[in-house]
Amino acid sequence: MLVCDRRAQGARLRQYVGIILIVLALSIGIRIAVVMRLTRMVTDPLAYLAGVAREISERRDYSVRAERETGGEIGQLIDAFNEMVAQIDRHDRARQAAEDGLRRSEERYALAARGSNDGLWDYDATAGRVYLSPRLNAILGEREAEQWVSILDLFGRIHPEDRDRVRVEFAAYSQSNAEAFDVEFRMRHHNEGWVWMQGRSTVVRGEGGRVVRMAGSLSDITRRKTTDAVTGLPNRLFFLDELGRALENTGSGQVAVLFLDLDRFRMVNDSLGHSATDELLIQVTGRLRSAVRSAGRKVVVARTGEDEFAMLLTELQRPADAESVAGMMLAWLREPFYLEGQHLPVGASIGIAFGSASDKPEELLRNAETAMYHASTKGNAEIAIFRASMRERAAARLEIVMGLRSAIKANQLRLRYQPLVSLRERRIIGFESLVRWQHPERGLLRPGEFIAIAEESDLILELGEWVLREACRQMAEWDQRLAPDPPLTIGVNVAARRLRLEITERSLLADTGQILATLRALRRMGVWLVIDDFGTGYSSLSYLQRLPFDALKIDRSFISELGAGDGSPEIVRTIIELARSFKLRVVAEGVETADQVNRLSALGCDLIQGFYFGKPVTAEQTEALIRDGYAIQPAFPGGNATDYFEAGADDIGTTAARLELGE
Repeated sequence: MLVCDRRAQGARLRQYVGIILIVLALSIGIRIAVVMRLTRMVTDPLAYLAGVAREISERRDYSVRAERETGGEIGQLIDAFNEMVAQIDRHDRARQAAEDGLRRSEERYALAARGSNDGLWDYDATAGRVYLSPRLNAILGEREAEQWVSILDLFGRIHPEDRDRVRVEFAAYSQSNAEAFDVEFRMRHHNEGWVWMQGRSTVVRGEGGRVVRMAGSLSDITRRKTTDAVTGLPNRLFFLDELGRALENTGSGQVAVLFLDLDRFRMVNDSLGHSATDELLIQVTGRLRSAVRSAGRKVVVARTGEDEFAMLLTELQRPADAESVAGMMLAWLREPFYLEGQHLPVGASIGIAFGSASDKPEELLRNAETAMYHASTKGNAEIAIFRASMRERAAARLEIVMGLRSAIKANQLRLRYQPLVSLRERRIIGFESLVRWQHPERGLLRPGEFIAIAEESDLILELGEWVLREACRQMAEWDQRLAPDPPLTIGVNVAARRLRLEITERSLLADTGQILATLRALRRMGVWLVIDDFGTGYSSLSYLQRLPFDALKIDRSFISELGAGDGSPEIVRTIIELARSFKLRVVAEGVETADQVNRLSALGCDLIQGFYFGKPVTAEQTEALIRDGYAIQPAFPGGNATDYFEAGADDIGTTAARLELGE
């Protein structure tokens, strides 16, 4: 019984153990299943998210989103993932837009830089190096490639005359707070020439305002800087550069500079205006180019001043070659120019200076200009070669200009008065006023010593204003104190009751409505209008008809030849008859002999003036003559005035008209 019980107990125990094992196995299996399910619940979404992330990465498509199929933390994780992708998408789109904008900006900048033909540079102040763009190297004649050079190398390419100025301005800009830098200078071209540059830049500053970087552009402005806007010719800057190179490269031949000045440019400008002078300059340029082609040699022609031109000739074997070219140019300019419906002779004077490697460009050009002034004193269409002695005369001319400017302000000018005689009444009817200069060191100077120089320097305007004002003041005083009867006239010109203006033919080139209105207004004021130097200018019968003149003056050159048998009497007779047909009185100037007086009287001349009846005298002597009742006596009963007065031609040849009108 006991054995059976033990067996039964063992069987139950085994049964219990089996049950326990089965329960344990089931528990473990269930746990494993639960764990596996829970694991899949976590890993599957993570794997899904990883797949979505991998797809986004491979496709770079940030518009993809993970689908949310559950809630809880996994759902929150998916939401967070989608938000992260959305933010990346937004940032990527912004970055892409910025990159597109930058690319378009760079493209526009590159196109603008190429289109503007500018060269670019970038200065690294820390390294002391400058980046030069391919275009900048091309402008300088170098290989079209980008290049790094030192700042010293860059400054070394700047023209020696510009280098210090650019360095000073560059340093001042670096130390200032200015945002932009703008400067013009010359840089050496690869072929040893010079290119005019305009530099612009901006600056980047570091701590303490220290310059760390500068960048900018260099523009080739050679054409604008070296070309005359009116004629298209090279200007003075270009000419001096070319002359400098020619002097440096002078071989066995010579270098010559021709300096040309137009003789009547100012007269055309005053009469016809700026548009006419521009047209004149263009026509002159065309003729000079034609002359150069005729010369058959290389000649650089430039406009160096208002009415001044310079020519450069190289490799000359003899001085006569330069004179030959100058002669051709004068020949081409000899024919009249057609301006404003009129054919006007202009003419020119040319100075020539020869140079070698030891000469400086500015000095050689100045020598040619000095020679031109010497040529102009000899007459129209003249050529002169520079001599060292001409410098002294040029210095004397400058001294006259400076002294005359001071003389006007210091009241050193004086007036002299010469009688105007009526042949019919045989009495004085007026006077012509002639200016003198009471020089503090040289004494009393006649007009021939300073009038021509005053005309060239524009001082003639101030001088003429002084003469007109002083003559009017003096005659007004005589009118009040002496009450001359009949009233006198005076050339420049004032009489006690009447003003007489003598107008040269040259001033009538522009027969405009304004001139006509002005002359008529003067006539209404009682002004007597006289054409001076008739027969020597641009005579036109049309203005004798249209303009309200009272008289004309026969130039002294015709009077001096009376009796010489060369046709002058007939010329004088024709002028007098012409004046009669227009109801004009006739004045003969420069009368010096009794024979001239008799001939003029026989020809019917109205008025005469000249040394035959007396030289120009002071206001006090003129007043005494007025008090004596205008009595006249020949100053030279023997006949010829010029035998008595050493410098008579100066007085005879200088007329008040030039003073009044600035001619």
